[in-house]
Amino acid sequence: MEEMKRTDSCTKEKALQKWLADAEESSSSASEYKIANQDTSRHDSDVALDISNAKDMLRRISSERSPSMSMSAHNTSKSSNTHFQYASTAYGVRLLSRDISNTKVELDVQNLMIVTKLNDISLYFLTRELVEWLLVHFPQVTVYVDKELEHNDKFAAQELAKDSKCRQSRIKYWTKEFIDENDVFFDLVITLGGDGTVLFVSSLFQRHVPPVMSFSLGSLGFLTNFKFEDFRTDLTKILNSKVKTNLRMRLECKVYRRHEPEVDPETGKKICVVEHIDTHHILNEVTIDRGPSPFISMLELYGDGNLMTVAQADGLIIATPTGSTAYSLSAGGSLIYPTVNAIAVTPICPHTLSFRPIILPDSMTLKVKVSLKARGTAWAGFDGKDRCELKQGDFITISASPYVFPTVESSPIEFINSISRTMNWNVREQQKSFTHILSQKNKEKYNTEKVRESKAKSEEEEIEERKLSSSAFDMSSLKEAVKEEAKEDEGDDEDETADRCLLKKTSGSK
Repeated sequence: MEEMKRTDSCTKEKALQKWLADAEESSSSASEYKIANQDTSRHDSDVALDISNAKDMLRRISSERSPSMSMSAHNTSKSSNTHFQYASTAYGVRLLSRDISNTKVELDVQNLMIVTKLNDISLYFLTRELVEWLLVHFPQVTVYVDKELEHNDKFAAQELAKDSKCRQSRIKYWTKEFIDENDVFFDLVITLGGDGTVLFVSSLFQRHVPPVMSFSLGSLGFLTNFKFEDFRTDLTKILNSKVKTNLRMRLECKVYRRHEPEVDPETGKKICVVEHIDTHHILNEVTIDRGPSPFISMLELYGDGNLMTVAQADGLIIATPTGSTAYSLSAGGSLIYPTVNAIAVTPICPHTLSFRPIILPDSMTLKVKVSLKARGTAWAGFDGKDRCELKQGDFITISASPYVFPTVESSPIEFINSISRTMNWNVREQQKSFTHILSQKNKEKYNTEKVRESKAKSEEEEIEERKLSSSAFDMSSLKEAVKEEAKEDEGDDEDETADRCLLKKTSGSK
């Protein structure tokens, strides 16, 4: 038992150390941007100090011995103090997370990347319009477009440079290889298309992602919240002032292949050999389904190494909050606000009706394994791409990715606006009015009354928080009132007794 406790303590310490390493890497990457807090009372130095204090506290807690290893009074007191500090630090981390989500970023854009959906002819000319405007109004910006547009007659790069009166060298071209070789190079990415174009950007940047601004030019628009008609106004505001970005969570998916067990010549035990074959950082979801197999899939779902359930279904969807409006929603999953850090597990046509979708914390590491008892293989897809077959014993580990996907925020309620626009979320038909059947005289009275009522409702009320004074609720006056009521009750009882005595005397004389 002591050995298990020590092992659990070491595991927690390793987890904390991993968190600290990820935080240091993220903070070093974020230092390339100028960050200014939305709340003017908090400065950049305060946020940096809070991060430093949180790191020091977690290091101190992780380095201390486990309280369960000693039962002395001194260690018990030390354990209580440590747990109090741990709880206080956890609350401080939540407050720090809120401050980070409210920060605004000042973008110093020099290298701007444009990703266009090239299966629509009109988008060639819309891209040309956007590039020309950027070259004219922002001479410090170098624009990178898709390599396929370099010799495209519709885009006509040479003619475009001539019309904008700039050097053609300011129009450059990006490729997947160029992005892989230059991890932190672009300052802003603009997408022209739909949600699929945004997912394509996520697949291009498998590590650090620059802020992404998406214009709606597709069929659906959960992620594309900017209108292309207003690109001049919106881009001028973003390139010249501070902007707020939503740090959307991604999932890190590692695929492992199981090989035939090997026998250890020294111990004679079978050793299961697994090989890490691929890694994906996804924005929407990873789907493990039965593919073309006629048999129902049998998938073992583990959480932090513990078996949670064995899913007998057409498959499983492991989605991010961003992906909660995609495949997961169609399979019956819940909507999740994009800035909530959580992992959604949604079954696809489960064999049991009791298998409902569940939302898990982002701190949990999931593992989906094809059972050795499964009658067929499974297939995995990552944001709808890179499908691979999983045989019996193969598995995928899923955890929160250290590389988030930042999107430029168009408005504070853009998510609610998007689901209302695309899904008619909670839209219902209003109660109909039958005033059209009124007579002319009653119509005039109705209209007069309606105008009067609308004016009364339109007056805004100011909310003021106030503590009630003692005069509003006086305990002494309440006691006096109770005493007076008790006296009145006693007087009523005496009168009732006297009446009874009088009644007895009268009846006796008769």
